[in-house]
Amino acid sequence: MGKVDAAREKLKAVFAPQADRAFLWCVVAFGMGIALFFSWRNDPPPWFTLALSASALSLILRGRRFPALRFLCLLLLAAGLGHGAAELRTWLVRTPVLERETRAVTLHAWVTDAEKRPDSNRVVLSDFSIPGIEPKATPRHLRITMPASYELPPVGARISMRAVLRPVSGPVLPDGFQFQRFLYFESIGGGGYTLGKWQREDPPQDLTLMERFHVWTDALRRTIGAHINAVVPGGDGAVAAALINGEQNAIPDDLQEAYRVSGIAHLLSISGVHMSLLAGVVFFVMRRLLALAPSLALRIDTKKVAAVVSLAVITFYVVISGMSVPAVRSFLMIGVVMVAILLDRTALSVRTIAWAAVVLMALYPDAVFGASFQMSFVAVLALVSLYEQTWLRVRWRAPDGRFLIFHAAAVYMAGLVVTDIVAGGATSLFAAYHFNRLPTYSAVTNLAAVPLTGLWIMPSAILGLILMPFGGDAIPLRVMGEGVTLLDNLARTVAGWPGAQVHVPPMETWALVTGTLGIIFVCLWKGRWRWVGFAALVPAIVQPLLTAPPDFLVDDTARVFAVSDSRGRLVIKPGRAGAFVREAWTDRYGASEALWPKNGESAAILGVACDGAGCILKRRGQKLLMAFTAVGLAEDCEDVQAAVSTVAARDLCRQENVTDIIDLKREGAALFWLTEKGIRKRSVADATGNRVWMRGVLNAEDAEEEAP
Repeated sequence: MGKVDAAREKLKAVFAPQADRAFLWCVVAFGMGIALFFSWRNDPPPWFTLALSASALSLILRGRRFPALRFLCLLLLAAGLGHGAAELRTWLVRTPVLERETRAVTLHAWVTDAEKRPDSNRVVLSDFSIPGIEPKATPRHLRITMPASYELPPVGARISMRAVLRPVSGPVLPDGFQFQRFLYFESIGGGGYTLGKWQREDPPQDLTLMERFHVWTDALRRTIGAHINAVVPGGDGAVAAALINGEQNAIPDDLQEAYRVSGIAHLLSISGVHMSLLAGVVFFVMRRLLALAPSLALRIDTKKVAAVVSLAVITFYVVISGMSVPAVRSFLMIGVVMVAILLDRTALSVRTIAWAAVVLMALYPDAVFGASFQMSFVAVLALVSLYEQTWLRVRWRAPDGRFLIFHAAAVYMAGLVVTDIVAGGATSLFAAYHFNRLPTYSAVTNLAAVPLTGLWIMPSAILGLILMPFGGDAIPLRVMGEGVTLLDNLARTVAGWPGAQVHVPPMETWALVTGTLGIIFVCLWKGRWRWVGFAALVPAIVQPLLTAPPDFLVDDTARVFAVSDSRGRLVIKPGRAGAFVREAWTDRYGASEALWPKNGESAAILGVACDGAGCILKRRGQKLLMAFTAVGLAEDCEDVQAAVSTVAARDLCRQENVTDIIDLKREGAALFWLTEKGIRKRSVADATGNRVWMRGVLNAEDAEEEAP
């Protein structure tokens, strides 16, 4: 019994400090419940959430004598609630999805969103009917692309246009970004492109209050953007506008790429830097203004008044910024801080982050899978956890009253370095997973870019925004533009340095989940055992290096083919089709220096030989045929272990392992591994399953009708 009691006491010593962290782990479990909902291959049964939550609640009520069991059941209940939140959100945004491309149709619709982009414009339409499609099968929203030369219709306008409609594109890789799921949760069930300019019609007569508010905010955002672009033209103006109204689509692609490569793309997204600076400036100014009236300052709590005003200002800012995930996350966190000031509580803590996370996940469960959600929350969690352990307070005065400006500046710069190391290290896992590349010089770039943004660009932007209604915004915006020019030049310069970014092999989802839980454990656990969490990062680091890349890739149209070289980099068959697919594949696996062989030639280093009818890939004792014609398929079918055909195989090939155009349209893009034991295939359908947002994928009959 002595050993048992000693072990029990040791466990108490380890777990007792975690008592005040129960809520934080429940928030983690809530997120895991959301992840569980999206991991189902088919839509989960409607009783699952209720059964899971009810079972957990029952065990909690019965297990009062077993605190550890009660806590585990509490986590299970939180997971059930997260699963239910995702299920409810899926039901609320439900929309039919287009299942096939239409002929040219005339649409009469209301514009609910409009985006101006460098190479094209995009509008989201609602309140329309589609000829030949029943109302119950009509999507709630459509996203239509139009040439950049066309005027962008304002939100709230009633317009008509001729357009060709089509289903939303599927992922270009089995583990690629799921466009259907992303747009489904925006209630968008189809896309398309215009066949001419749009025409304005009579405006709708019965807009709801929310619709009128949406129209007003869009008009306000456009007005702000126009003011900025009038003073700061070109790419600099697009960046300046993005820092205020959150509209990044107008930024030229090469400039956005420079920001990504240099490691400062996070500055383009309205988030903690922008929101906290705005709140801090307003809070400081309000307290100083109230202090100028001593009689008033002695009767009221100026700190709480300043908190109320700051809360109102950041509410306005998050509305005009487009309410992106980072902006909403920052708003919720700073909002909780201001409320804590009003309630005389500790303003910033890990609990603040947890409340912001649970509110955002409850409202937008699908955001959990976005890079912005993951990176923003993990970065802030890591920083707050660090400063909970080591609180650096900048002292502006010495005990004798002397100003310590240089001391404060040194601590500020040291804080920037520490912040970049901690936040950059915590988010590098997610950057590697989502973007397959890591910026090499981000620490150096951020050391210059963050002070430039915080001390020059954003204060000028705030002053310009305040003076804009009075027509006095030109000078502040011009000053802001000069700062943005410096920031743009910094991004371009660093992006041009040798080795500015490092390509990372693809990471599997299970490795990301393991690494994420490890980071969370390090941040939330109290005591020396927290460092065990770093062990969970090992699989995330090792898995991409040990996993064999696919030997062959084909897209869902059978027009884009690629093989990998000895390093896993891709050699893509030359062609003009599938530019987006080619770019996505290259981003994922990297580009090889080898070249695709010409007809009648072979590339021994790749194991590929081609002629006019197709190509054959030979590796590890296996042969895979890429047939471009029916003749090529019929001739070489029996001599290979697997075949991929751009035409319908039908009776042309008796080979058991054949993937033709019909299969590709039904299953999506496919990857092939040639091993000593045979040829393994994995398609988009294998990874995504048959969820409600995937119902727009062509079925076998549709695919066969469209096959050549």
